[in-house]
Amino acid sequence: MNVKHLSVSIDENEIIKDVSFNLNNSDKVGLVGVNGSGKSTLLKALAKEITIDNGNINYLEESIGYLRQEIPHTYDNLTIVNYLKQSTGINKLELKLKQLEENLNEQNMDEYGEILNQFLAIDGYNFNENLTYILNGLCFSKSIDMPIKKLSGGEKIKILLASLLLANNDILLLDEPTNNLDKEAVEWLENYLKKSNKKMIIVSHDEIFLDSIVNKIYELKNGIMEIYSMTYKTYLYEKEQKYQRELEEYEKKLEEKERIKKQIQKAKEWANKGVNKKSYNDNDKLANNYAKERTNTSNISKLTRSLENLNIPKFETKKDINFFLDYDYGKGKQDIIIDNLVCGYNDFQTPLLNLEIPFGARLLISGKNGSGKTTFVKTILKELQPIKGNIYIGHDAKIGYISQDTLDKQLDCTILEYLKNNNDDLDLSLIFILLDKFHIPYEDKDKLYKNLSPGERTKVNLVNLALQKTNVLILDEVTNHLDKEALDLIYALVSSYLGTIISISHNRKYNEILKPDLILNMDTGECKITNI
Repeated sequence: MNVKHLSVSIDENEIIKDVSFNLNNSDKVGLVGVNGSGKSTLLKALAKEITIDNGNINYLEESIGYLRQEIPHTYDNLTIVNYLKQSTGINKLELKLKQLEENLNEQNMDEYGEILNQFLAIDGYNFNENLTYILNGLCFSKSIDMPIKKLSGGEKIKILLASLLLANNDILLLDEPTNNLDKEAVEWLENYLKKSNKKMIIVSHDEIFLDSIVNKIYELKNGIMEIYSMTYKTYLYEKEQKYQRELEEYEKKLEEKERIKKQIQKAKEWANKGVNKKSYNDNDKLANNYAKERTNTSNISKLTRSLENLNIPKFETKKDINFFLDYDYGKGKQDIIIDNLVCGYNDFQTPLLNLEIPFGARLLISGKNGSGKTTFVKTILKELQPIKGNIYIGHDAKIGYISQDTLDKQLDCTILEYLKNNNDDLDLSLIFILLDKFHIPYEDKDKLYKNLSPGERTKVNLVNLALQKTNVLILDEVTNHLDKEALDLIYALVSSYLGTIISISHNRKYNEILKPDLILNMDTGECKITNI
């Protein structure tokens, strides 16, 4: 694939600006950039999902496989196997081959050969074997005759991945392929892509996943692309080294600017002294002042020109997050006790659950997709009623909750309205102080919540938690879709928070930083104590 001078606009805003690159045979590319930098837009343009403004994409007769983020509801009633046959196109190819074989002659021989080649390209004769291999690798345990609508979010991602891999395209465009996947599926997918000889471009929030696979980085910033031929970890190191060099140069220029300004000020002071000095006669004035004034005037002009010619490059210094999430300790109980609990709905139930979550503990809820992790959390939050058993929550426990549902809400209110609605009695100045700590400027207070990037929404919701002084945090897959800055916010939160954390996450770096005291396995109902 060759891309030349590609430009793409969304709602009259130019997102991709004059981007050019060649995707070569061995390229496994990590596409990186902050939320809103155009990563998904670029992938959609390459996949012909959206119209480009300018430029050219030469596909070199290579087929493109693009990982979508959801299965359209129009497929809800299809079984898994029928959806996969439709999405890969194998059902149409099988039908066409059958029709041609029933009446094969000289006139349709070329057409038959073309259809057969397409069928062979996706390894159609081994479709069932390949399907079983991929679904087993992704730890998908449900029947392939089950309707799509009965699958959990993570299970649907697995079916989308299976569809992509079964299609056997030349180039893979993967937008957040590990979102909502359980640990075993992530590890299998990682090894599969590492061994694959396909060209690929990957957008992922999982830094370990990205570093394990890619050998090249495409960085998007303000619509402009910069290319680094290296692994992700090396890219981060090089970026930091580059930042330090530019910072050093920037600080030297600022110091030089201040030095020249002081020299100009000093020269002006000397000039003023010469003008104000008393002279007893014209000869004294000439002798004492004229030469000095002339020298000072010349020197000031020279210094002023030096100041004007001093080229100080534009440089944006990193802003460290002054992160501390306050919480209300209270004087009563904040422990949470799960007693003979069974959660679920309709035809799904979790195993029997028994555990105690003491105040300040960190609980990681693990388990395969569809094992009931979010169902358990929603039962704690009283959004679902238990099928059996009880949940005892200490009367001084103040629960704060962030999930992907929170981040995906399409709210028409502004940032300020969102925070005020959740915290009616708070002083506005406190809201603005906290927004500033999270690098959300005062001018952004009137931005609509629904128009924020996922990373910006994460910051707003962290401000909301800080305002509420929650002492129990429930975090459900909060790392999904986030850029590195927003991920660093979450990492800072889980490393410094002193209250209770109940967390669902398949992000390995996040789980390392969390250092859970308890691990609840929803597949079995067993709770392992690690640090208490």
